[in-house]
Amino acid sequence: MRLLSILARVGLVFLGAVIITAVSADVVWEDSSDEEITTSDLASALFGDWALPLLALGFLMAMAMVGAAYLVRDERLVNLEWELTGGEKE
Repeated sequence: MRLLSILARVGLVFLGAVIITAVSADVVWEDSSDEEITTSDLASALFGDWALPLLALGFLMAMAMVGAAYLVRDERLVNLEWELTGGEKE
């Protein structure tokens, strides 16, 4: 398990280095575009070309939120008894 954790961290550092290298390359920033993007263009790109990836991302985010809510619950017997009795001793 410890080896898997170390490999995951090394992989994330490697991925970060690759992303920084790709974004900071001169080729990416050489050609500036004279075309101005409007809000309408953004909306058509998001809801046309990127509709399925956005739907998948929303589904994954919803699953993560449900999982986090489940993990946060505290089901120890003391807390369950407190919820049932309102904190009053019998």
